[in-house]
Amino acid sequence: MRVFKDKIYSALKAADLDAVLQCEYPKAWDQVWQSLPYLSVAYSASMIDYQRAYFRDAGWALQDASLVLRTDGRPCALWPLTLGGPNGSPRITSSGATVMAPVFAPGLSPRMIKKICTRAIAFLRLLCAEQGLTELVLEQGPTPGLVTEGVNEWHQQLLAAGGTVMLRHDLYADLRPALPDIRASFRKSFRPLINVGLRNWSVFVLDQSSPSGTEWAEFKQLHRQVSGRSTRSDETWAQQHAMLSNEEAFLVGLRDPVDQRLVGAGFFQCTRDEGFYAVGAYDRSLFDKPLGHVVQQRAIETMKARGMCWYRIGERHYPQDKPKPTDKEVSISAFKQGFASHLLQRSEFVVRLVGDNAEMAPQ
Repeated sequence: MRVFKDKIYSALKAADLDAVLQCEYPKAWDQVWQSLPYLSVAYSASMIDYQRAYFRDAGWALQDASLVLRTDGRPCALWPLTLGGPNGSPRITSSGATVMAPVFAPGLSPRMIKKICTRAIAFLRLLCAEQGLTELVLEQGPTPGLVTEGVNEWHQQLLAAGGTVMLRHDLYADLRPALPDIRASFRKSFRPLINVGLRNWSVFVLDQSSPSGTEWAEFKQLHRQVSGRSTRSDETWAQQHAMLSNEEAFLVGLRDPVDQRLVGAGFFQCTRDEGFYAVGAYDRSLFDKPLGHVVQQRAIETMKARGMCWYRIGERHYPQDKPKPTDKEVSISAFKQGFASHLLQRSEFVVRLVGDNAEMAPQ
């Protein structure tokens, strides 16, 4: 571990990037987190910890390199980073996925943001060279509800670094209107199905006020039955259950009122501003019944009651996307779109950071 930290701090020094590791300075991470105008689930410490455990289950050898970026020694930005890949292969990601953009605290000048982004890309170049990597996949995600004029500095610098761009699309529901208006925005064909589901199933919400271990075990068992096998470790399930007690998640469940068995449930992570549909499990023998429809409506009602502004439902897949999604992924995302009010763009970049043809972002 000491060798790993030395490697990170050496690259930071060489890139003249003022930063410290989140694992060593969690309070600094929390300080910036609390100042952000929009708290995205993807940048929450609990999500980063969960994703790292999930990919380790899949055979990845991961080390957390998440950074608190600083200016004049003061924390000013968060940057989730992870080193390592499957079977110990070299890779730089954000919790096993594409490298996310740094997120900056308010009040930082455009000049300072430009300087930090430039040095952050130089830092990535040094890590790539050290690990023998020639390119990275990075992204600039949307910030729903925040007005932006044109692309931001991170986006511009990735383009200047030679990045090729592919658009992804994420589904969001705006939770700021009145609840009847939100319901009225659902796909028209969903509304009678929701009413049928509400008559057929008993609905409950599991959260910090009632983090029942018994009901959580039922959800875990249903997920195993639907999947046909155990797809995740007990550690990841325990982490998600802890999110319930910490007010970072809730579970919406459906029971058959006759025998009280659990027939469907969805687990939703959340912050002050955003809800996120993390995982669901539904009895396959009842797929012709409105299960997911009821779970989604109750989840939206719960998020609205908690004062959240946006619900990130998931990625909208299209058949022409690359790599090509499965028919199931396209179908599920089309269902989710029935609850969305917005389809937002997420830019994904492939950037060559080392080699003769690589370009540096302008200073």
